[in-house]
Amino acid sequence: MISVKNIASGLKVWAKSIASVMIKRECVCCSGPLQSFETDICTKCLLDLPSSFTWAEEDSPADKVFWGRVRIEKVTSLFLYQGRYRNLLYSIKYKGNIRLALRLGKMLGRAIASQDIDLIVPVPLHPRKKRKRGYNQSEIVCRGIEASLKQTAPSVATENRLLERKRFTRTQTQKDRIDRWKNVQNAFNVNFKKAGQIRQRFRDKGKTPSLLLVDDVLTTGATLDACASLLKETLDCRISIATLAYVP
Repeated sequence: MISVKNIASGLKVWAKSIASVMIKRECVCCSGPLQSFETDICTKCLLDLPSSFTWAEEDSPADKVFWGRVRIEKVTSLFLYQGRYRNLLYSIKYKGNIRLALRLGKMLGRAIASQDIDLIVPVPLHPRKKRKRGYNQSEIVCRGIEASLKQTAPSVATENRLLERKRFTRTQTQKDRIDRWKNVQNAFNVNFKKAGQIRQRFRDKGKTPSLLLVDDVLTTGATLDACASLLKETLDCRISIATLAYVP
């Protein structure tokens, strides 16, 4: 049965999404007017998107963020978090621009189409923060990634309940590297029931599961490292990471 709380949360998400569509049609990045055929981003800004090219480099700067930490197969970020392109994440996180999150997620999915991925796992929000925002932006990005990957890997699936955020933490935005690590210590849990089901499923297949851990932005890697370490401890799995943006 759908609870009143879930209905209210869903209505809040759609209200934000509709509001983002109904406001003045301008580019999220440069605030210039959009042409009738353009959505969210003007053609010029889209063509000038500062691509990270992390998917094309064996040992990219994003990969090196995790060197000496938890073992990560590959780190892929769609674009560099700089200049006017910071507005993309702001629109997704705080303006309810779900359509943009899905679009960029699909672009990210195409960038990692050659990777072997079984399950897509979003970095979770604390329930309190998710209720306030109405959605988890990483889950929306996962939906976009999944839509792209399913074109060549129909069995790929998103698992939203494998990771849980047990401790409410303040935003990482204004924190330095050390404070970011402290902020996420013991902040996450693994849903052991879900983990057990995944272990059994892939044991029956005789395969080591390959997980794609997804977040909106990679900065110090503190949050992603905490989540990846937990998944490694609980599951016999390989982990890759995908984010929309990377802070160089």
